[in-house]
Amino acid sequence: MLQITGGSLRGRKVEPVPDPRTRYTSSMVRQALFSMIDVSDKSFLELFCGSAVVSIEAISRGARRAVAVDVSKLAVQIARKNAHRLGVDLTVLCMDYRRFLEKNMERFDVVFLDPPYDLGFVSEALKLLAEKDVAETIVVEKSKREKVTIPDRFELIRQRTYGDSELLILRRSPALEPESKEVHPV
Repeated sequence: MLQITGGSLRGRKVEPVPDPRTRYTSSMVRQALFSMIDVSDKSFLELFCGSAVVSIEAISRGARRAVAVDVSKLAVQIARKNAHRLGVDLTVLCMDYRRFLEKNMERFDVVFLDPPYDLGFVSEALKLLAEKDVAETIVVEKSKREKVTIPDRFELIRQRTYGDSELLILRRSPALEPESKEVHPV
């Protein structure tokens, strides 16, 4: 079981997705994330949500609205079960992140994406997020070995490494033209 690390649900358990391919955001990384990003009274979008532990943690820490998206029917079933069991208002959608971003008309304060490592999803998702102007702040959890392309519409605010994982915190740069730059592994 996963455990919520802070806020009103601190200590409560979240059921993981019973799939060995699913990798979770560790409690250490979640604590670091929420110490760097204040989600109080903000809208929160989690792409590649798995069990939705990060979205539930955001709600626990005061997010006013959270949406969790995953392509896996099993993950969505578990995420909905977790939200229901903990009594949180979480919208959980079963769809591919590309389809969600294509159809989405809502703007979020914070977007968190944690795709499977080393498959190129980070660069692709960032490109779509830049085109659609979905959020002011984007948080990426990725493999520290994965090289990603960050559209110039975003500026890298922080970059922290935790074991094999790396957190990138990006903010929208309104004055820049849409070009790209690469972030290389440390």
